[in-house]
Amino acid sequence: MACFPFTRTLAQPRDMATDQRIDITATLGALPAFPQLRGKRVRLRGPTAGDADDLFALFSDPEVMRYWSRAPMRERGEAEGLIGEILDAFSKRELLNWVIVDADDRVIGTTTLFRFDPRHRRAEVGYALRSDHWGRGLASEAVSLAIDWALRTLDLHRVEADIDPRNHASRRVLERLGFRSEGVLRERFFVGDEATDSELFGVLATEWRERRR
Repeated sequence: MACFPFTRTLAQPRDMATDQRIDITATLGALPAFPQLRGKRVRLRGPTAGDADDLFALFSDPEVMRYWSRAPMRERGEAEGLIGEILDAFSKRELLNWVIVDADDRVIGTTTLFRFDPRHRRAEVGYALRSDHWGRGLASEAVSLAIDWALRTLDLHRVEADIDPRNHASRRVLERLGFRSEGVLRERFFVGDEATDSELFGVLATEWRERRR
């Protein structure tokens, strides 16, 4: 027997809690600029043209890019192009790709919220950090800032992340933040000629808030 999704009719009771929820699309659309988020050691802000050298240093590092779904950058112009893509995507409210900066306002990484799904109240998070800053908890701090903002401002129900299963450092970041592994998708990405797996992680808003009480 085929099974079809039902459509809510006018005779069904309304969910008043749903009616009062934040309109994710409208809230994103009303943002005048990248929200600036400040932690104890790092800050998240939107990228500028002056960040090209730092972003090229980040994304041309083979260690940083080892488990990404694209090869390392080879020319500075790619970083300039990335900045343009980030700003264009923000103008369409398709993603929020912050740069992570230190106390001197130098870019040391990125944190991104993307694939917003207003209907199901979820989004994905991604991140990268300069390899000479690994092991200090800075990625965890930056990702926490982004997720705290998303849950508070957009009232998301769930945040997801995916990693290459071999990326144990990234796994530790997610597990430290309360994400749970939810399965492996085999050979989901090609990096050059290599087919790589993708492991999906997720955290619910209720779980996130419970850990921070």
